[in-house]
Amino acid sequence: MQVISTVTLRRVQGLGYGGLLPFMGLALLVVWPPSPHWQAFATEGLGLYAVTILSFVGAVSWGIALADPQLGDDQRARLLYFSVVPSLLTWLIWMTLIGAAQLLAFTALTLIVFLIDRVHGRSLGWPAAWLQLRQRLSLAVAFCLLVAATALNLSGSQ
Repeated sequence: MQVISTVTLRRVQGLGYGGLLPFMGLALLVVWPPSPHWQAFATEGLGLYAVTILSFVGAVSWGIALADPQLGDDQRARLLYFSVVPSLLTWLIWMTLIGAAQLLAFTALTLIVFLIDRVHGRSLGWPAAWLQLRQRLSLAVAFCLLVAATALNLSGSQ
């Protein structure tokens, strides 16, 4: 199992937890909008931010596949193929679903991508601290998306 230095881990944690702020802020605006316009704005922003973050998470696997000299050809291929899946699926979700259905699909994809990353990470010896952080961040993102989707359903919005 690889280890992350304390300094790097703190930076990664700060950036990761900071990346939750848009999820939390936009989810709160969906739950308690000052007006219907704000709820629609926050819903769209939340979906678009989910597209961005899930695409980024896939890109991490791409980067590891290119940078880790210890990977075998099969391991590298699996990471490369998987790395594009989140971007393609988020694009499909963005183009075909709206409102609560879209946020629920992003919730499910967030959890699925984490589970796949965990399998990759454990088999490839990724740092335990990174996998723990990914779990916390993924669960927090899924919670924000689920809360917003529930609020949309309860309010009768899309």
